[in-house]
Amino acid sequence: MRLSGMDVLLVGHSFQSEHALIDRLRRRGFRCHFATNAQSACRLLTSLPVDLVLSSTHLSDGTGFRLLGALLGLPVTVFLCLPVETSCFWLPAMDAGKDCLGMPALRPSEFDETLEQMARCSAARASGDRLKPLPTQ
Repeated sequence: MRLSGMDVLLVGHSFQSEHALIDRLRRRGFRCHFATNAQSACRLLTSLPVDLVLSSTHLSDGTGFRLLGALLGLPVTVFLCLPVETSCFWLPAMDAGKDCLGMPALRPSEFDETLEQMARCSAARASGDRLKPLPTQ
């Protein structure tokens, strides 16, 4: 049985030194796991169920897009980090196992809000809270 919280796999060398992101994830209850490239991520995913995958677009053995085929159909959400000057954009790639490439990229502040929302939803599920159905008209 898994404890409350979400497991996140960070793929790419750059994430191991991205302490600010790791700290934000952990403060929100995410359990962080690391893989340096697509091959090691695929190997890890055979034994570790994760809720969220954050991958660099540029990996030592290819691109973050390579991971998507291995994740298709799994109940996982995936964002690809696209570096831009001194920051990055977060590209939504999968939402709960469904391809969502082509959705607008998120700025860092928007991505942070998305992480916060994911953490709140995870906490609500763990506490047994139910979302109220939308009112019918």
